[in-house]
Amino acid sequence: MADEALAFVSERGRANLFWRHLGIEVEAAGEGWVRLRVPMRDELRNAPGAPVHGGVLATLVDAAIGGALGTYGAAASGGVDQATLDLNVTFIAAARGDLLLAEGRILRRGRTIAFGETRVTDTNGTLVALGRATYMLLPPRV
Repeated sequence: MADEALAFVSERGRANLFWRHLGIEVEAAGEGWVRLRVPMRDELRNAPGAPVHGGVLATLVDAAIGGALGTYGAAASGGVDQATLDLNVTFIAAARGDLLLAEGRILRRGRTIAFGETRVTDTNGTLVALGRATYMLLPPRV
């Protein structure tokens, strides 16, 4: 199952233009969880050498929960079959190093609603952001 989930979410990530723009890669996945990574670079900062922009951290929270939801298969694969209803991010510390890691988990998945959380850390393992999101599961288009 983990190999299938990783392949499914990795393909989703490669197809997502925004993920590609930010440099988000899928590092690992299993049913209901995913670990994403993104290299820190000046284009993701307010200024060269400044901390990574908070919008990047918020995007990672959303992407990791959406990716974790996508591990359940085509009915929740992202984009057209799920939609973020609510997103909450707490910024805890400035990220250091050259890489961000975001681990997202689904806390509960019902028929039409799913809840998840993400922890974002930097290269040193410092917790830089925590977030939660609520997703609506949309029926497949016929």
